[in-house]
Amino acid sequence: MLKFANFSLVVATLVTASVLYSLEYSIRGHERELARETAQLTDNSEAIKLLKAEWSSLTRPERLQALSEQHLGMKTIQPDQFVSADQLPDRLKVLVPVEAKTAKPDIDTLLEKMR
Repeated sequence: MLKFANFSLVVATLVTASVLYSLEYSIRGHERELARETAQLTDNSEAIKLLKAEWSSLTRPERLQALSEQHLGMKTIQPDQFVSADQLPDRLKVLVPVEAKTAKPDIDTLLEKMR
């Protein structure tokens, strides 16, 4: 009986050691994965900061004004371009409304027009 108890304790010790070893191996793998993810997160956050700085540089008003003048032919608004309400014409052109056709032509009339 004593031999069986010793044998079972040795087996239990070996099983416990193997479980602890596999648990430690698993934990180290998770730690490596966590370190990789943390490094990637840091890289991404640095890239975001860099892109925000670049965006701020690209959207400076003086840069956009120079580009619009160079490529689009746009100029800065001058004070003499504004007019008072008295200088506007009294009436705007009256637009003649176009009558909408409500009845759809049937297929026979369309075919006759096509011939």
